[in-house]
Amino acid sequence: MSLGILFVTVGGSWDITNHVLNKPESFESVPHGVMYSGVALALIGTAISFLIWHKIEDKKSLKISLKLGVIGIAVLLSAGPIDFIWHSNFGLDGLLSPPHMSLIIGMILTSVGGMIGLVRYHVLSHSKISKFLIVIGLLPIWLASSGLISSLSLPFSNTDFFNFNPEPVSALIVATLCYPFLISLILISSSRLSKNKFGIITLIGGLFLAIYGTTAILPNFAMSDTILFYSTNLIPLVAADYIISKLNYKHAKYIGAGLLGSTFYMFYYPYIMYTYNEVLLGKLVSPSLIYSIYFELIVQVFFITLIPAVLAAFAGCYFSKHVCEKIEA
Repeated sequence: MSLGILFVTVGGSWDITNHVLNKPESFESVPHGVMYSGVALALIGTAISFLIWHKIEDKKSLKISLKLGVIGIAVLLSAGPIDFIWHSNFGLDGLLSPPHMSLIIGMILTSVGGMIGLVRYHVLSHSKISKFLIVIGLLPIWLASSGLISSLSLPFSNTDFFNFNPEPVSALIVATLCYPFLISLILISSSRLSKNKFGIITLIGGLFLAIYGTTAILPNFAMSDTILFYSTNLIPLVAADYIISKLNYKHAKYIGAGLLGSTFYMFYYPYIMYTYNEVLLGKLVSPSLIYSIYFELIVQVFFITLIPAVLAAFAGCYFSKHVCEKIEA
């Protein structure tokens, strides 16, 4: 299930980039093909999970995982016809549209179901290699949830028929609080579930950067040479990983979470700039100007968002403890 959703999120991120670049889009576009190939893979994974659940004696341990997976797949499958009908009647669909929202919600439900199943397997197997299943389980949740936050904060939903763009100030608040919370929740959970093994945070974060950089930065030729700048996000990842895994300090996880949360504006480079530009500058942005406006805003955004972002990251760290305890129970 999780591997299929990973394909869906990759296609979804690519699709968002096409929206930003105003590339011609149809139901048969390549990003859509990647997404619905992922849906098919997730469907196969759900069927296999059902067969495994049917054969094992301890059915309760996988019941929640399977239930979420089935509901999520049902929502994902409904997204295909909705998307086809929408494109047939209205042409281009905005980021915050019924087809995209049904797809994102289905992705989140299915990826959470898959993650719970993988973590339960990790707890029962006690295998060293099973720790890496945590990566497969958490990464799709991070990507899918990022898609939801982006839909609720980016001004990419004004089309010929509908204007679903979020209100600018509300969008800024959503981005400032939700992105740091999500980064902290995912990465601190990965550390907790792997028993603070050094390298897990860096691995998951590095894979996120690789996927996001490949689908959101490289397709825009005007920004392809900034991929080296984006890769500097590995520095806070490794630093937080070391603090949490190696330092014997009571509040190490909160220090690491605060560090990670404070860098959210860099993690979601470059398109997060649109959210803050709406309120702080109000400039008309073309694909070739994304880079320059992003850096025009970076210092101002850092000082405005530092305290709320760190507090949101602390909340994500606190919440991760209860989530991990629930999953492992």
